[in-house]
Amino acid sequence: MPGNVTPATPVAVLPNHLCALFREMRVWSVRESGGYPDGRYQAEPQAVTSRKSWEITKLLTFAQWLELRTFFDARNGSQQAFHWYPLVADYDPTGASMIGRWLVRFDGALSRTYRLGRQEIGLRLLQVE
Repeated sequence: MPGNVTPATPVAVLPNHLCALFREMRVWSVRESGGYPDGRYQAEPQAVTSRKSWEITKLLTFAQWLELRTFFDARNGSQQAFHWYPLVADYDPTGASMIGRWLVRFDGALSRTYRLGRQEIGLRLLQVE
């Protein structure tokens, strides 16, 4: 049917060595209207639940950096969704376990800072479902 969007179908799981250090954020999307002369505005919610995102920073070896970059390129950057397990204890490399699993995509580009013997990476993940 025209105008319908097909749901994301994940085909991979993010490697578990990225699960050590992350910051979780929640956003409730609203549409603001107004800008009234007295400074008030009206806000209308766009969704009934929040949307999560995660910022990940970590020091990786060069081999781990290549694995991450290959994974990022295989997903065409932020175009394809994949599963992610934030907690190492919940990690399942097959993606079959639903405990602790999130359907996410990359939000933006990978960033990398060169250090002696390690690469400091930074990336954001955005909840899809």
